[in-house]
Amino acid sequence: MPSVRTFAILCAASFLTLLAIGWGGSILQATGVIHDAGAFKIPILATMLGLTALFAISAVPVMVGLVLGFQRNVGNEDVPVIRSALKRQNLIVFVIWGLMAAGAAIAIPAAILSGGFDTMNPAPPAAPPLGPSEGTLVARPGMTFAEMARQSSLKIDIGARAPLTSAVGSGGLFDFHIPGTGLYFKNCRYYFASPYSRDPSRIESLSIGTSPHTVSRAELDAANADLRARLAADGWLTGHEVYRSAEDRVLHSGALRGPEGRVWSKDDIVLDIETRRMDDPVPSENPDTAGKWIQFIGLWQREDYAGIERYVFAKPEK
Repeated sequence: MPSVRTFAILCAASFLTLLAIGWGGSILQATGVIHDAGAFKIPILATMLGLTALFAISAVPVMVGLVLGFQRNVGNEDVPVIRSALKRQNLIVFVIWGLMAAGAAIAIPAAILSGGFDTMNPAPPAAPPLGPSEGTLVARPGMTFAEMARQSSLKIDIGARAPLTSAVGSGGLFDFHIPGTGLYFKNCRYYFASPYSRDPSRIESLSIGTSPHTVSRAELDAANADLRARLAADGWLTGHEVYRSAEDRVLHSGALRGPEGRVWSKDDIVLDIETRRMDDPVPSENPDTAGKWIQFIGLWQREDYAGIERYVFAKPEK
């Protein structure tokens, strides 16, 4: 077996290399030199595991040698237990190595089965529990606040409006239904109903927070796609702007029309699918995937929607 000095060199070298890789990687990410390890994740992980194993293996004979060497230096080499241990120093090292190998044989398969080595596709954090719904909000633009309170099982205190020209809104966990349509939204987080200035007893517009919690960009895109599919299935028409003037077309790089999928209409109601980022951007982030987001919708009567004359509505294109 190599000398204790050799194992001490291996132990110190592996420990210092681990520190250098860890600190170096953190510095490179903090300064923006490396955004994502990408294909290097597996080689880096294998290197770190190998260095950790080398450190642990080499530390055993170093510690055994230090303990027994200390006992020899203080004059205990003739004590029966110490004398026996000195004669069997290599055996002690091999026994400890065997126990470490047995532990690794149990721990490593368990880590693999539990996803501990799945660095390429880490599991997303679990969404927070939502709890019970406080009721259903039933509202649409044009109806009165009294009708909204009467038809909703969600508790709404419209008597607290002071003055009567103020909006009504609240947060919590509730469901939302647009009367006269087949649309139901589960687990909404807030609502805000604004009155007409000319008739404060009636609702001019609604803003509904349809996300129960913040989501990733990929989850937001999936939620928007799901809502568009539900709108189409319920008979809503999707709208797109038509760029009729030369100035409009120049502003939009020569395009004749805008994209569809954000603005929808059914009967006399217009629905906007909106999104908002809830955290602050950070340097060197990927704008296509970064951020914590929520989805919310806005509702107006068709005649009150700003710029409605610029829109053409039709069934969604396949």
